[in-house]
Amino acid sequence: MAYLPESPSSTYRPPAHPPGLVETTLCIVAYFAMQFVFGALFGGASMQIALHFPEQVPPAPDRLIVVVILTVLCAAALASWLVVRRWGPEHARDAGPGGLGFTEPPGRFIVMGTVLGLAAPMIGGLLTQLLAGEHTVTQAVSDIADKAHIGMRVALLPVVVLAGPAVEELLFRGALLSVLRTRLGDAWAIALSALVFGTVHLPDLAWLWYAVPNLVLVGLFCAWLRVRSGSIWPSFVAHAANNALATIAWFTASAGS
Repeated sequence: MAYLPESPSSTYRPPAHPPGLVETTLCIVAYFAMQFVFGALFGGASMQIALHFPEQVPPAPDRLIVVVILTVLCAAALASWLVVRRWGPEHARDAGPGGLGFTEPPGRFIVMGTVLGLAAPMIGGLLTQLLAGEHTVTQAVSDIADKAHIGMRVALLPVVVLAGPAVEELLFRGALLSVLRTRLGDAWAIALSALVFGTVHLPDLAWLWYAVPNLVLVGLFCAWLRVRSGSIWPSFVAHAANNALATIAWFTASAGS
């Protein structure tokens, strides 16, 4: 696993104190705003290319996959750079309540993260099914990718399993959780950060409230791992495992349809 470099650039001065709740909230808002902006830019470029070169471009679902990949990667890179720069190397490596947790965890927490990450979609799926009744729940990315070429779906996997979880863990179990822990204590911070994590994904779930508890459960598992291990890496492993299992289920379902 990669850790932060030991020395900042000569022109950078780390903050004496990590950012507060307002700036942390703005970082999270900025990440989702950047997704909207980059999505519009790349989507517009894709439409223009298809308009001028209709015979040379792939079908619309494949182009949409490219737009999603570029959008998430660009937004994730900028948001991660912003958070790490604002917290500074010292706070980023802090395993305590005020740090981001870029520390090496005990090995058992990596195992626990894997187990909890694999359990979350199964437990959460049952919970969602109970709340939703006969309604179906799909996310926007899966709706797009169901119609795309298999090669494009495979290309989307690293973004869904690695890039997305990495930046979301940095924002929610790194920045947000650390701010809440210093103000509310561990228990309230875990619960509130998980609730925020689930709620901000509502637009991607077509505002279906009964899908939120599944994501809140993932947030609870990940936040608990971050607090107990003193490291952000077990929560990233849990998040990645959760997305990987959900993606496998999606691939299996779309292949059989």
